[in-house]
Amino acid sequence: MHKTKSTPGKTRLDEAEIPFATISQLNAALRNREISSVELTKLFAKRLETLGPQYNALACLLAKDAHKAAKDVDDDLKRERFRGPLQGIPYGAKDLLAVAKYPTTWGAKPFADQVFDYNATVIDRLAHAQALLIGKLSMIELAGGGGYSSGSASLQGPCLNPWNKLYWAGGSSSGPGAAVAAGLTPFALGSETSGSIMTPSCFCGVTGLRPTYGLVSRHGAMALSWTLDKIGVLARCAEDCGFVLHTIAGADYADPGSAHKSFYYTPKYYQAFRDLKIGYNEIDFSEWTDEPLRPVLQNALGIVKSFGSQMVQARLPDFPYGPIIGVIIDSEAASIFEHFIRSGTVDQLADQSQIDGLKLL
Repeated sequence: MHKTKSTPGKTRLDEAEIPFATISQLNAALRNREISSVELTKLFAKRLETLGPQYNALACLLAKDAHKAAKDVDDDLKRERFRGPLQGIPYGAKDLLAVAKYPTTWGAKPFADQVFDYNATVIDRLAHAQALLIGKLSMIELAGGGGYSSGSASLQGPCLNPWNKLYWAGGSSSGPGAAVAAGLTPFALGSETSGSIMTPSCFCGVTGLRPTYGLVSRHGAMALSWTLDKIGVLARCAEDCGFVLHTIAGADYADPGSAHKSFYYTPKYYQAFRDLKIGYNEIDFSEWTDEPLRPVLQNALGIVKSFGSQMVQARLPDFPYGPIIGVIIDSEAASIFEHFIRSGTVDQLADQSQIDGLKLL
């Protein structure tokens, strides 16, 4: 890679900046031949291999296959065969997504040797876009099914927060949150049933996107709750999430819950802020959030309002959302994990409260 001195107004990335660069910045560097996809992949794979275990974020390194695919990307780039913003960009995936011929452990010791002969749909779609999977990332065992008492409920141990390793990275997409925050992968795939993308995104200071139910295929992902599970993105910024969602969204007949809808991210056709209608719930900022965070969130809301968009206050029905979601997750998880629970294999999990919780389903 060509190194340059830091100068005002420069666009070329220094080597130290690359781990924390956005997808747009990395894509520009690749297209301008400032760095090769092979070099980029080696850089991130080395960081994931050396730093990932320090945060208990790495479940399985896939550098060898990624390096091979990166050579094909470089051949295409030399011929100016540009396939989109994710071309040649390394990424990581939560270890509940199937990757053919490699362990998919679901974060749990009883499934440490589980291997599928197919990829999850989202993995295939990213491969088609020439994004490069460099590793599978740690998670809370069984995505937290049955409930758990601490971040230690994981095959890799508690996933540590890169900002302060005395704290947890959040669950259950712990590894993706820590990996993106620490600059081990430019983006990562996670899953959410009830907060499992939003929580690590918040704890680790990265941008999380939990798509609308059915927008992204869950084929090849561990099921926790058929009517709530969603596959989403953790990345450096909202634009990066848009690029990834553009690629992974869309119909999939292999997923019965697919909404058969697509998402098109076209930044050059941005609407003017004044033409946007933005709904928000005032109580989320003034009452329902923790008091120390309220000034910061109010300030953020004020910034959004200053854009000149049409701000519309929304009010959600006063339902017991927590108990309702709990009933749905518990009843569906009881069916999904019935054999696992009845066989006694459940006793091999790391968290006793989770073992007890699953047995009560």
